[in-house]
Amino acid sequence: MEIFFLWFAGTLILLAGYLGLLWWRPRLPFIKNKKGKSGHFQVRLTILFLLFALVPAVPLIFLVSSLYTGSMEILLMPKMQESLQRGLDAIKFQLEERAQLFEQAARRAPLTPELLAQWKIDFCLIWRRDSAKVQLTTVVGVDMINRQRGLAFGMDQILEVWGRTGSQLQSTSRKAAGGDSAQTNFCKVWLPRLSGAARRNGLPSGVAEMLLLSFPVDPYLIKTKQEIAEAARVYNTLALMKERFLRDKIIWSGAALAVMLLGAFSVYAARRFSQTLSRPIERLTATMGEVAGGNLQARADIPARDEIGVLVGSFNQMIDDLQMSRDKLLAAERLAAWREVARQVSHEIKNPLTALQMALFRLRQRFTAVNAERHDAAVINESFQSIEAELAGLRRLAGEFSDFARLPKAEPAPENLNELVQTTARLHEAGGPERVQIHLHLDPELPARPLDREQIKRLLNNLLKNAMEAAPNRRCEVRIMTRRQDGRAVLEIQDNGPGLSAAAREHLFEMNFTTKREGSGLGLVMVKRIVEEHGGTIAVESEEGRGTCFRIVL
Repeated sequence: MEIFFLWFAGTLILLAGYLGLLWWRPRLPFIKNKKGKSGHFQVRLTILFLLFALVPAVPLIFLVSSLYTGSMEILLMPKMQESLQRGLDAIKFQLEERAQLFEQAARRAPLTPELLAQWKIDFCLIWRRDSAKVQLTTVVGVDMINRQRGLAFGMDQILEVWGRTGSQLQSTSRKAAGGDSAQTNFCKVWLPRLSGAARRNGLPSGVAEMLLLSFPVDPYLIKTKQEIAEAARVYNTLALMKERFLRDKIIWSGAALAVMLLGAFSVYAARRFSQTLSRPIERLTATMGEVAGGNLQARADIPARDEIGVLVGSFNQMIDDLQMSRDKLLAAERLAAWREVARQVSHEIKNPLTALQMALFRLRQRFTAVNAERHDAAVINESFQSIEAELAGLRRLAGEFSDFARLPKAEPAPENLNELVQTTARLHEAGGPERVQIHLHLDPELPARPLDREQIKRLLNNLLKNAMEAAPNRRCEVRIMTRRQDGRAVLEIQDNGPGLSAAAREHLFEMNFTTKREGSGLGLVMVKRIVEEHGGTIAVESEEGRGTCFRIVL
């Protein structure tokens, strides 16, 4: 028992030392993790594992070892071995005593088959030793079969047991009259016949004859002796094991080893479990640091399907939302800045533009009245027309800047999208079917929905105007389609223009980007802002030479 407590105390000291190193020196090479973080979490987890493992296990191991040792002390007492041996000796004494009584009777009467039958003896053999040799002098059997069975006991066997008393229980199978096998149980007993002087002095040197006889015994007696002999053999084996266990303290050493292995397994399991928990958290913490530093492209790539996986998924979704919010904020800031620039540009252009137009008008009137007959009058009139066209372009550009700067917040009200599309299409078709042809494919079951009427008309005008300007040298054909999709309204406007390149599609909704020579780069920006004001999305599909399709989901 002392060795158990010594080993247990040593195990506790080793565990305390390991936990102390892990707590105070977590950066040691053999215990630190990849990030060199503190091992406090691992210490707490290890202590928890040790408590769950050792608190119930140590008393149980101690109790089992004590019970096992005590049971061996109680069950394997020397008196039990003596009792088993006495039982065997009693059976042997009973059998040999019967043979001795028969031997005494044989001294008083002739040794005949009748005497054997009276004593229920199967056969009797007598060997005699003289100065020269040992020879079989008498063979008597109840019948010839038993007589032949007695002769099977050879000379070598009798010489081995000469001068000693002993017995042997045997079982043989014999065929009965009906052909069935019958089990016969008998006992062979050999004992010396001493001369008179030797018998009086008790000296074995006076053994002149050896007597061998056999008689049947009860099967229960043989079974009992076999059971006692087996019990004695098992007892002797256990006694040897007990002596070795107690002498070498194997039981308590095994108990101490079990406690050490349990403690080592607890430490290993706690370390593995803590690493399984802490590594994803450390990687998530590192990703948080990158996000805090402004890198919104960072994502936590941690393969996990449990609660850690849910946390990682939520964190990545939060970064996506944050990036989207930042992009929207930047877009709103840029839009506000451009609106302020557009307001100032529109103001700076309109102020001198009116004066220029008035001056040009007066100049043209005076020139017409005075110099109408000059030979270069046509050239001068053409110059006046060019100046007026440029001023009209500037006025149109100022108007677009003014519209962009004044674009108010959407005020939705229930409107029929099909009716707005039809009204806008009629206005553009009024310019002449040779210029534009609009094909309408409208869903008649499209319900009314909250829309800002003026902004949606402005959106349609901008997209139709772009379609017409994209095909200046040919008839423009536009297909407008409305339909329902998952509770939303889908508006598609497709033209037969030259299409857009991949680079143009990428920057199509950016400020100051235009594919037209006289474009301001504000039309599609206003279209996108109107769509977003209505909580919708806009996408463009286009290939060079195959036209362009704007798909708006409201």
